[in-house]
Amino acid sequence: MADLPLFQEPLDAGQTPLDPDEARGLKLGWVATRADLNDAEGENILQGMRWANTQVRKRDVVVHGEAFLRQLHERMFNQVWEWAGRFRQTERNIGVAPYQIAMQLRQLFDNVSAWQEFQTYSLDEQAVRLHHQLTFIHPFPNGNGRCSRVMADMFLLRNGGKPFTWGPPPHGAQVRQDYLNAIRRADAGDVSPLLAFVRS
Repeated sequence: MADLPLFQEPLDAGQTPLDPDEARGLKLGWVATRADLNDAEGENILQGMRWANTQVRKRDVVVHGEAFLRQLHERMFNQVWEWAGRFRQTERNIGVAPYQIAMQLRQLFDNVSAWQEFQTYSLDEQAVRLHHQLTFIHPFPNGNGRCSRVMADMFLLRNGGKPFTWGPPPHGAQVRQDYLNAIRRADAGDVSPLLAFVRS
């Protein structure tokens, strides 16, 4: 199982701030600092990744679908957040409006199926576009980047590819900034920097 760079940094480094109601969804009373939260989420994420690796071996599991996405997010965050696996209900400065999430995801997953059927893009580019569009839709209150990176890696594994490196190690602040810059370029329509970054 590939190590997933969690890119966990203080909120001012690019993480989505939580709505006060969502922040109240924290299950762990001992979490007092960002470092505590990173530790708790990190362990939960590893458990979610182990679950995903078992699922990807099952041929009847569709790894580019809403059910898998929801289950994956829940498995990655369910020991920390009450809303794990549930779509957000609040507006954000990024992402589509909450009422558009389900429709946008259906369209994305239909597109992924078409990319596969017609070999529109290389496998790496399909995974990059899947990852980018998931972050753009931003379906969950938080954890979208981390969940969508696992989705992309599972998509690659299911289709005979190798997981991405997600930038050169160590995965610290500069690599996170490079990742965010590549995401912004993809938001503007140019996925080539993100495509290069994921294998650097």
